[in-house]
Amino acid sequence: MNPEQPKVTTFGTFKNRFLGVGSDQFLKTIPGTMVEHIDLQGKTVIPGFIESHNHLSMYAATLLQLDCRAETVRDIETLKREVKNTAIQTDSGQWILGFGYDDTLISDCRHLNCSDLDVAAPHHPVLIMHVSAHLAYANSKAMVISGVGSETPDPEGGHIDRDQAGRPSGLLLEPAAIDLVKKHVPKLNTGQYRSLLKRAIPYYHRHGITSSHDGAIGYTKDAPEIIEAYRHLEAAGELGLRVYMTIMHSYYDQLTSLGLGSAFGSDLLKLGSVKLFQDGSIQALTAALSDDYLNRPGHRGECIHPQENLNHLIEKYHRLGLQIAVHANGDRAIDSVLQAIDRAQHLAPRGDCRHMLIHTQMATLDHVRRMKALQVIPSYFVNHVFYWGDRHRDLFLGQERANTIDPLGTSLREGLPFTLHSDLPVTPVDPLASIHNAVNRVTRQGKILGADERIPVLEAFKAYTVNAAFCSFEENSKGSIVDGQLADFAIISDNPLSISPDKIKEIEILGTYVGGTKVYEPR
Repeated sequence: MNPEQPKVTTFGTFKNRFLGVGSDQFLKTIPGTMVEHIDLQGKTVIPGFIESHNHLSMYAATLLQLDCRAETVRDIETLKREVKNTAIQTDSGQWILGFGYDDTLISDCRHLNCSDLDVAAPHHPVLIMHVSAHLAYANSKAMVISGVGSETPDPEGGHIDRDQAGRPSGLLLEPAAIDLVKKHVPKLNTGQYRSLLKRAIPYYHRHGITSSHDGAIGYTKDAPEIIEAYRHLEAAGELGLRVYMTIMHSYYDQLTSLGLGSAFGSDLLKLGSVKLFQDGSIQALTAALSDDYLNRPGHRGECIHPQENLNHLIEKYHRLGLQIAVHANGDRAIDSVLQAIDRAQHLAPRGDCRHMLIHTQMATLDHVRRMKALQVIPSYFVNHVFYWGDRHRDLFLGQERANTIDPLGTSLREGLPFTLHSDLPVTPVDPLASIHNAVNRVTRQGKILGADERIPVLEAFKAYTVNAAFCSFEENSKGSIVDGQLADFAIISDNPLSISPDKIKEIEILGTYVGGTKVYEPR
């Protein structure tokens, strides 16, 4: 990933940095008693992958929850049995939590409701998160505990679904509504998060990941516990993964009041972006579109913040010198965010802001050009093509709009730098699978979705290495194998530039190193 030295046969590490990259003769001059020589027998080494948007701490918390993904629970009856079995093993009155339900992939093709969950667990409050994390399902006991009833108004930026009699159905849309119930669930403490993060981080190492942006700390209202857990792990030498903490704006306000901001911290743990949401998810029908959803004529979703409010927030954090990352899936939400950033730059010009748009799924050519002009970095959730591409085409958007989701090819042609991400726990954290999706754009049904938006293999790897380092202002310390940079790298089984593009996802990770220290090798 160094354009001046694109391929080498030898490199060294000293302490936690690369040394003597490509200099076979230099390394041969170092006495054998001072160095360990490792022959990789022709295997390929790449910079460690950087996951530029996922939810490490949220994923860690799901390790204690019921797995409700369609791959595990294929119909509602099975889900009800799993909830019932969990209830049998859980003290009456204790919360039962689950993650990953997908109404469009499960065989019943519908949302859960109170009665589904009441039958399974009448004596326990139950809260099941949708796979998008933008919807949730609560049973009657959870609603009673939370005080959510027929007279409860919709919170700003959220919606309580109701039956024909006006009673809450159990479906809650967007964090503002979900939090009406979620805030009554006992929070994990710092010690629990520390233990769960130690369990979660090896999952990243197994996939060659050496750095991660924890994408919305505070989304589940437990930012202090998560940040403290990260600090404890770093102090104890147990972190083992470089973490860029992207923090919800309500918590970031407390940090800015202390004079702290983006990039404060160490090589292992840094404050990252201030996080905002401007819409939801296409598969939850809460992304803000310019035109109607195919399966719901007259419905276009809603922006979370009125434009005037978003303008105020963006200007506020822009003036504070912070990096801003805004979740925007639909084209109307993307347009709204770019309008606010353009306004902030006009009122308070700043150079090299590197504000980010997260997911950016329905960006148009005009959006791409505006992002380039504003130096905004999109982080594309290209896994949508595989996991939801068929449903985007046939159910949500139609062929024309679905073809252009995650416009990587357009961005490349327009010279706009971008990154790729997994959004774990929404999809598995697997950079090689994401790269495969970017290069091939093949759906679950085996159909190519938007051939013009495919990109070359090398460009997809850049999106997970040098570009990902750039979006966190760390291009001089990681993302490539260069003398003096942090010795973060992965050993892989094949050269991705020489194998068939449709075999990329079959490449194996044979070793992962963070700062020159081995953190993973296959057993």
